[in-house]
Amino acid sequence: MLAYLLLGFCFNGEEYGGDFDFSLSFPMLMLIVTIVLSPIVPVTWFFLHEERNAFSMNFNHYMHTLWDVIKTRAVYQYIAYQFFSGIFASFTYLSKNPIMRNWANVSPIQEKVGGLLSTGVYATSIYFAGNYGRSWDWRRTAAVTMVCYVSLDAFVKLMTIWNIVRSPYFWLGIPILEQIPLGVIFIVSSFIIVELATEGHEGAMYGLLTTVYNLAIPFATAITRNVDSLFDLSNERIQNDTNDVRTDMTMTVLIMWTANLCSLLFLVMLPRQKEQTRAMKQLGGSSYFMGVVTVSYLLFALTWTLSTSLLSIFETTSCLVIAGGNGCDKPKSP
Repeated sequence: MLAYLLLGFCFNGEEYGGDFDFSLSFPMLMLIVTIVLSPIVPVTWFFLHEERNAFSMNFNHYMHTLWDVIKTRAVYQYIAYQFFSGIFASFTYLSKNPIMRNWANVSPIQEKVGGLLSTGVYATSIYFAGNYGRSWDWRRTAAVTMVCYVSLDAFVKLMTIWNIVRSPYFWLGIPILEQIPLGVIFIVSSFIIVELATEGHEGAMYGLLTTVYNLAIPFATAITRNVDSLFDLSNERIQNDTNDVRTDMTMTVLIMWTANLCSLLFLVMLPRQKEQTRAMKQLGGSSYFMGVVTVSYLLFALTWTLSTSLLSIFETTSCLVIAGGNGCDKPKSP
């Protein structure tokens, strides 16, 4: 909450698109963050004590047992669901900030207040689903939440793109409701992770399965850059606000929503409830081949994401299509 307030009030100057006559610079923000976080290191070193486990295993043996877990059908199937559905569910578009600043006229402080409210709604939905949604059908819940999310998102964006309603409160207000389905699907994923975790590997399993989804997000962003590079959505065109740029913008968001809904195709790999998950763990068996395939596509996604991200940083390579550019043989977009 304090982070949202700091960014909202201290980065609302004219140079950031706001209306305050003062603001912080980025180095000043980093200095504040350093000062605030610096006590964590000595506090952790001197006041956090852990008892040594007398029955701990060596690292090599631990990794072998973890590999045995990854080879089981229940785990590699859920990893596949998390990764591939996550790619489609995380598919986005690259012109959010230009639309927000130029068409919806959202100031930095309004954006941060909206983010603060969204966080509160997200936390509330997690609490509600965690207490009252334990017996919900996981597949049906995932489908309903995705459809609700896309419907709300489409309503806001199309109304804004075609200049039917252009208001910062409309742009920020309705998406706050999108946090409800997002919070619900998060807690459902947590339920599944709890069921899949094996004794002695609880932390590793949670880290692995959440990292898989987090890996899908930058991979989806890299694909988004390649797709959106097919459209000329420069800041200058967006500021001109012609029907042509509105059409191009509509195409990018339609592609995004289609990809988001395609994530539902992978629901067949998701267990319906904890009983089905336990049965899959006990009767599903294991496969060395599928374990190798799982690790291979995760490593490929990591390599692809890091490579395209690094290429997009440097001026000499950011023009490459693989990095989201228009091609180095074409003139740069303004």
